[in-house]
Amino acid sequence: MSGPDTSDATRKRKAHTKSRKGCANCKLRRVKCDESKPSCEKCQSYGVSCSYDGGDAISELQHAGEAAFFMESFNGATTQLPTPEQDRMQDMMGHIDQTTPKQMPVPNIVPHLPPSPPGEAILGLLDHPLALHDTDEVYKCTERDLDRLTRFHERTVLTIGTAQTVHVWRDSIMSLGIHHDYVTHIIFTLVLMHDRYLSDDPWQSPSTEEIFHHYHGTAIFNKMLSGPLEHTEKDAMWAAAALLGAITIAAVDAKTPEESWPLKADNVQDLDWLRMSDGKKEVWRLADPLREDSIWRPALQFQFDKDPPAQGRRAELNPLVPILVRLCGYDSTSDGTGNPYHTAASIVIRLLPIQCTHSTILYFLSFIGHMEPEFKALLHRKDERALLLLAWWYAKMLDYPSWWLQRRAQLECKSICIYLARRYWQVTDVGRLLDFPKMMCGLAVSIEFSAAVDRARSSMV
Repeated sequence: MSGPDTSDATRKRKAHTKSRKGCANCKLRRVKCDESKPSCEKCQSYGVSCSYDGGDAISELQHAGEAAFFMESFNGATTQLPTPEQDRMQDMMGHIDQTTPKQMPVPNIVPHLPPSPPGEAILGLLDHPLALHDTDEVYKCTERDLDRLTRFHERTVLTIGTAQTVHVWRDSIMSLGIHHDYVTHIIFTLVLMHDRYLSDDPWQSPSTEEIFHHYHGTAIFNKMLSGPLEHTEKDAMWAAAALLGAITIAAVDAKTPEESWPLKADNVQDLDWLRMSDGKKEVWRLADPLREDSIWRPALQFQFDKDPPAQGRRAELNPLVPILVRLCGYDSTSDGTGNPYHTAASIVIRLLPIQCTHSTILYFLSFIGHMEPEFKALLHRKDERALLLLAWWYAKMLDYPSWWLQRRAQLECKSICIYLARRYWQVTDVGRLLDFPKMMCGLAVSIEFSAAVDRARSSMV
């Protein structure tokens, strides 16, 4: 990796007041630490683990695996989805207060487009300087970086976003990266993470390069959000938020269910990745990707003239859904006032007949986007009904073999199932409802459910 350009003798680091009791990361970066515990403000904001161990100084930034990017708007406005023109996006997600669960329409799919040759644009980035956070020094792109941009264009871009946005990433990302350094840093982060998942050792820790680009991309991105957002930054900000969303979901430190939430020991950073949805909502509001001149508008302006594929709900789930409805107190004729499970249950029930694919993934991610504070609080308390709904959502997500989703879905689905199974007998409603997520993540199910699955499969022959 090419280090900062030091050829200009006039370049000097900015002076900072030393923090003798600060955390290890702030000492490494030579910035002032506010010394907040258990995690200082800078580490929380930039997605790195905060340590006050007091031992030897660390040699590299410690990546906070599940830390979501932190967003605080300049004007302090309440985070919310845009209105009124952008109500169409909420329609796509499915209104959470509809009186009856229904199948959500699948948008028209943009035909698969062959990759646009990126060679000349990418070659032009050799030695291109990228700004670094909190210093006047720069990072110069190397030939290895150009290879990473090519892998993003030809490989990684096909796995993120939706089938409708692939051509936007391919056609526009080079231009966005050239003019917005934080976007390029974030692209490098995602590609390096993807490389890691495809390597012979997919469980290896993030490399120094990955941590380096993740830190600088996220730090510059958050700095941009702390001031008034220029119109020319809006498309790039939404691109960065979308990529960081995938990075945040993919950043799982655990290797086994026992190391995963909720089985692992309680930590203040538990479920931090859910903050990602709040941050993306705020960027959506500020960047307004459905505005007239947005590069994202054509891909996000869906036309609903097709119904979902005629797949139907798994037959073995038919006797379980009424139990789920009863356990969560879900009433399809009410708006859910006073019921913290209503929204989550409504979305999960409507997702059951839909196959999770590259074309429908946005519907499934709406579960996170519409997660209410009361429901999140229940998850933090490890409430059994909230955990069940999350496990069922994970179970549906396991149909979609995407590298940035699979590890979290697989590990945390298993962890939830094991956690609840240890506390509830199979004869209880909770125990019976665990059979579906158990089946999807490869755990043993009850004899009764196994027989129901066999009957359902026989009827399809």
